[in-house]
Amino acid sequence: MRGSFRRTGREFLGVFTAALREAVSPSHPSPIGTTESNNGPFHYTPLASTTSFRILHLKRVMRFVGEDKDMPLCGSLIEASIDAPPEYYALSYTWGDPTLCASIEIDGKVLGITANCASALRRMLRGKAERYIWVDSICINQADTPDALEERGGQVAMMDRIYRSAIQVNVHLGEGDPAAEVAVMALKSLGTYCTGAMLPGPQQSFFRRKYESLADDVLTITPEYPYGKLHGMFRLPWFRRTWVVQEVVLGRNVLFYCGKHLVHWKIVVAGADFGVLPYSKIDLDVSHRHWKSYLDYHDAMNEFIRRKEEGEPVSNFRLTLSSVLIPPALMLEATRPEDKIYAFYGMCKRFGFELPAPDYQKPLEVIYTEAARAIIRYEPGLELLSCVCESSGWERGLPSWVPDFSGCIRRWSPSNPPHMAVFGKGKPDLSGHTQWEYELTLDGQALNVKGRRLDVISASGLPWMTDASTNLLGDARMQTGQSITSLIDCIGSWFDVVQGRSDHQEAESAARQLTQLLTQHASQSKPLPAGQLDSFVRCVSVLVARSRSYPGSGQVILMDPQENLQNDTRILRTGEHVLSLGMHAFLSTVAVNHWKAVFRTVGGYIGLGTHTVQEGDVVAVFNGSSLAAVLRPWGDWFRYVGPAYVGGIMDGEFWNARSPEHDEWFVLI
Repeated sequence: MRGSFRRTGREFLGVFTAALREAVSPSHPSPIGTTESNNGPFHYTPLASTTSFRILHLKRVMRFVGEDKDMPLCGSLIEASIDAPPEYYALSYTWGDPTLCASIEIDGKVLGITANCASALRRMLRGKAERYIWVDSICINQADTPDALEERGGQVAMMDRIYRSAIQVNVHLGEGDPAAEVAVMALKSLGTYCTGAMLPGPQQSFFRRKYESLADDVLTITPEYPYGKLHGMFRLPWFRRTWVVQEVVLGRNVLFYCGKHLVHWKIVVAGADFGVLPYSKIDLDVSHRHWKSYLDYHDAMNEFIRRKEEGEPVSNFRLTLSSVLIPPALMLEATRPEDKIYAFYGMCKRFGFELPAPDYQKPLEVIYTEAARAIIRYEPGLELLSCVCESSGWERGLPSWVPDFSGCIRRWSPSNPPHMAVFGKGKPDLSGHTQWEYELTLDGQALNVKGRRLDVISASGLPWMTDASTNLLGDARMQTGQSITSLIDCIGSWFDVVQGRSDHQEAESAARQLTQLLTQHASQSKPLPAGQLDSFVRCVSVLVARSRSYPGSGQVILMDPQENLQNDTRILRTGEHVLSLGMHAFLSTVAVNHWKAVFRTVGGYIGLGTHTVQEGDVVAVFNGSSLAAVLRPWGDWFRYVGPAYVGGIMDGEFWNARSPEHDEWFVLI
């Protein structure tokens, strides 16, 4: 424990040292006048070697009089070797609108840049005469010629060294607005109080009280702040972008710029994590833990890099290649879909995972297939399949067993359905704790997997189609209740699928079976207590009844019939829906079933699969798997539709009733 205090103290000191250095760092004036820019567009000179990279020498126009936002940009590009680099900063920002509506004068020539890039460069010059800074969109040739694409691949491959060699990574979040201002100030104070309360000494109780009081304030939901006060910062585009992960993970010092504020990376991380101290009310609302998720992955990878460089073996981290590539592929966005892989090339290399070198001339389906094969090569099983589902990648020629890395969960909607599956871990008992058996064939395009055929789907309900743009995930202004409305739209069809299992099944029995299916997938570790299960069954019956009634308009009250709302002030309003505590608990529990559909097989099994399951699909259990698989016949082969949770087989009932003579090989194409 003493060692952790010592490290916390070092980090605390480093935070303020970095900010102080940024504020008072000496400038080396190199005043220049406004250069006439009538000599045409800037053209890149090819780099001298594979270890060369460019650094922008950004210079203030000394004779300019006016506001910073109107200041012309100028400078020069110098070439350096990554093996012996000079001192320089690295810039992390979002490109935003790709239109080259601004410009910078480079060595007397004009280079078009985006508005966001121009804004970031002006912010970096505030209070300084010059900067030596690495900016990806300027220091790497962005043309689409073969030579430029080849150079880009080489520069991307060494980007981990570029960011690791920088004396500091400056993150430009933007000029800010009132909401961002409130959020940044809150994060700075939360991080400071949290750190103060963790350091040994008499000040601990003082900082703890300050922290609790401020946490109460920033997490309070109000009409002005429908998600609390931290949303004003975490809604900014930087937190959704793919490339920025490597930039902060590999940065030795990372400083955030937001409007007039400078705040250190460690302060932001500490301020957003209400479980570090921890906050006394952390378990009351899942939203209290939501803000940590924006930087949780970044911070974990940053910590792994630090520990590895201190000599700790990577095997201690229990890190897999899929755990590096899959979470950002699900949560983050990229302008170029290739960068869902290439943006992590340097990180993977540092952890010992070798991926094919970045090559922007390769077809996208080849890049993704190579990444999937690398995951299979480094991992003992095919847990990769738990995140794969039918997607638009099929139309591009992507093998059905390869994840479509291209999308983002924040954009999912009925018109833009999921590119990946989100399922729980399942149960190893499903396949009798056997080992995966598989091989790649057809030049690595087909995946042959050993398993046992369960049944064929005979009926499926409508998928629960949610729209991320209507909730916090998609940064909606406030929750609209669309996810509840869409559940009501489909739950009637789910009930019909379950009740159709038997001609004589009563409604209450069908509601209980449906509830057990939805909640067992959501909480696979242990079944619900009997009282809570009964309450959830009543909630399902209410929602099914609502799905049968005329939609109407106006306020809709959804509640467990045994609850009394008359004197209960603890009701929740989401859009047009008024929820009792019991109904809210049910909806929170089954929320993991977004974009899933209930199905029934010929033999009467009831399951929960991905949103495109359909009649005629085959349900199988692969050796070593903890989730069932839905497969679509395709000639003599199969396409992998996605994972599934099937009632009555997850504890090994089906597997243990069969023998090796029932084994077969499924060719996934």
